[in-house]
Amino acid sequence: MLKSLYKSRQSIQTKLSAIVLGVSLVFVLVSVTVQLGINYSQTVERTNNSIEKRIRNTISTIGYSLKQDDLTLLVRQLQQLADMPYVSNVYLLGDDGQQYWADNTSRSNSDEHFIRHDLLYQGKGIGYMEIYLDYNAIKQDALENATPSAVIYIFEAMLVAFLLIMMVRRTFIRRIRELVDSVDRIDLNKVNKFAVPEKLAKSEDEIGQLARSIQELYMRIRGDFVQNKLKERTLKQHKTLLVEEVTVRAQELEWQSLANKLLADLSLRLLKGHKTNVERDVRICMPTLAKLFESDHVFWLSIEQEKVSYRASYPIDSDEPPIDFSDNYKVKRWLMEAHEVAVVDINNLDENAIMGREFLEHLGIRCLSMFPLTDSRKSFGLVAATTNRRPMHWNENKSLLLKRFATMLSELTIRERDHLAMTELQEELIMANERLRLEAETDELTRLLNRRPFSRLFSTALYDAVDDNTAVTIMMIDIDHFKAYNDIYGHLQGDKVLSYVALGMNKVAEKYHAPLARFGGEEFALLLPKSDERSAQQVAWELCQTIRDLCIPHQGSANSGIITISIGGIISKPTPDTKPNQLLEAADQCLYKAKRAGRNRAELKRYSTSTEEVV
Repeated sequence: MLKSLYKSRQSIQTKLSAIVLGVSLVFVLVSVTVQLGINYSQTVERTNNSIEKRIRNTISTIGYSLKQDDLTLLVRQLQQLADMPYVSNVYLLGDDGQQYWADNTSRSNSDEHFIRHDLLYQGKGIGYMEIYLDYNAIKQDALENATPSAVIYIFEAMLVAFLLIMMVRRTFIRRIRELVDSVDRIDLNKVNKFAVPEKLAKSEDEIGQLARSIQELYMRIRGDFVQNKLKERTLKQHKTLLVEEVTVRAQELEWQSLANKLLADLSLRLLKGHKTNVERDVRICMPTLAKLFESDHVFWLSIEQEKVSYRASYPIDSDEPPIDFSDNYKVKRWLMEAHEVAVVDINNLDENAIMGREFLEHLGIRCLSMFPLTDSRKSFGLVAATTNRRPMHWNENKSLLLKRFATMLSELTIRERDHLAMTELQEELIMANERLRLEAETDELTRLLNRRPFSRLFSTALYDAVDDNTAVTIMMIDIDHFKAYNDIYGHLQGDKVLSYVALGMNKVAEKYHAPLARFGGEEFALLLPKSDERSAQQVAWELCQTIRDLCIPHQGSANSGIITISIGGIISKPTPDTKPNQLLEAADQCLYKAKRAGRNRAELKRYSTSTEEVV
């Protein structure tokens, strides 16, 4: 600090002289200012006293002249007051509102001090008077009176300053120079031993105390400097260690974040994707997994007994060498019992692991980390990360990631296996239900529809006909004299006739896309949607002719001697209120008419749904 203040002897002398001279000038300025203040106060006080004395002598006269309205006397008295030293003007205001100025021309009263007196006449107030003082004149006189004193004070101050400078130079500056020379030799960049001159250090005055203080200060600075150097070195070491630790922690956190993102991304893909796309989704995540493991290859293997297959691998274009575990009993035992990740380096295998070493060398693997896929009962695969030419840097985080990844693949494989089994079971159930439905809705003998599905198709056809404003035809068909046929030829032969007749009529029904059903016994029903009378007659004729063309002998049929059919049909445009049973009953009535008319024919009529009558 002293070094920065006193860089040379000349600067010390100059600054001390400047300080003494400055003190002297301040003393002069203070003295002159005080003298001006005193003169100014005395001038103002003297002026006030003379004005007050004059006012006491003339105020009764002014009050009298104002009351008697003697303007000549009033103006003369005001002018006499205004002519006094340091008075610039006099102002008078009567209680009747009249104003009087000693200097009526300027009437100047701005920024000036004034003295105010109330005017009384016989004890009563009749107005007031203001006497304005000229500040500039007072200040000018005060300055003129103080100037000679100021000159004397300046001369005295300069003389005192000169004497002080000479005394300081003789008694103080020489010793300060010695102290400054010693301080100038201090180099804070090289904290060496330092000592002030012994003469200065033993002095009992203030300079000696300052020298001893500087010596002690330097020793403390030197000690602090050494301590700071040691602390700085320690801090640098700590900083280096902290930076390394922060870098490692940041890398670990980045690694962990990437691992969590990988697992979350894979989980999201598998939740959104289809179960059949598991391998594709896993293959997409494998590059990131290889980066996290710092491995050359990542494999997902599926194991069924002695057969090993690749489910997914990275890189995609890498070789997938065949793997045979038939002679590798240690690996198979590990797959059954492993609870931790197995890390194998062929350079660290003992002599008893010759088969394992040969197995890994055959696959071109230097280091291997693997974990099994298991359903808690048996292992059905494994996940492996390998390197070809370098050791694998493995740690607990990588083991945990491999376990979590393998656990996820285990669950996915189990779900996939269960899904396949469930899919097969569902397909079998669907096929069984379809067979049961067909059996329930198909006539066992004729393989035609039975009454239940036919009724459902009939109701649907009525709804469609109402929407499309079209006609629908329903026909009831009966084999003529079938009871007599059973009595003559037997029921087994009758069943054969039913099959032949159903097969013949079904060919015609399929031709016109008309549903045909067996209603029971020898009775059948046919539905012809979107039909008219002409198409209905054509279908009925073809049905009758097809059965006649079968030429099945029938001794009980007196009319023709062969198996024939009778048809009763209704052609109708249904309304929303039309019921299926209405049309079936009407068609059944037409069937009876055909039988009464001689059988082996068709009786088709139009049916009005509004009047419920056969036309």
